[in-house]
Amino acid sequence: MDIHTLFLDIGGVILEPDPRFWERLRVEFGAPDNAEQMFYGEDGPWNACKTGLISYQDYVAHMADQLGIERAVLASLRTELEWIVIQPMVDWVRQMRAQRSIEVIAVSNADTTLEERLTQFQLTDLFDRIINSARVGLAKPDPAIYQLALSFTSSPPESCLFIDDRERNMAAAEALGIKTLVFRSFPEFSEDVGKLLR
Repeated sequence: MDIHTLFLDIGGVILEPDPRFWERLRVEFGAPDNAEQMFYGEDGPWNACKTGLISYQDYVAHMADQLGIERAVLASLRTELEWIVIQPMVDWVRQMRAQRSIEVIAVSNADTTLEERLTQFQLTDLFDRIINSARVGLAKPDPAIYQLALSFTSSPPESCLFIDDRERNMAAAEALGIKTLVFRSFPEFSEDVGKLLR
């Protein structure tokens, strides 16, 4: 398959949650076992944050109040520990850019600190463009965010590959003719994408 453009999720594909963050919340601050669901569940404030309806600061304040943690402490802990780099995936993307001159566009459900975090991890050069849901007011799986991604590339949909860690985000991209691949682990991804690109 001839792929010219990658549409690439970030959380769960390039960065993954640092388990130390959730452990610290539980051990030091008595957070419940379902803290991750509280932060990112469909019925919580994350939906408003990831589409820019509330600020990142208001989101953190809301979560701190819910958990009974000082707002500044939670904000600092998130900055310090929340994400770690999935290095094999980063290396693969760099290789694709170097060897195949593939365009890479991030399509991420994220808050407004995303760009800062990518700078912190020295990953900004990985992408030709970043579509951050909190900045564009659209979030996966809304078809409009994939249409926006297509508007930023000259590649036809059939020459685009969307990689995401959530199955539910695939159908809308596929309906537009974009090829998709679910990321579960790098070894499994490496095998699947190898077959796809042959």
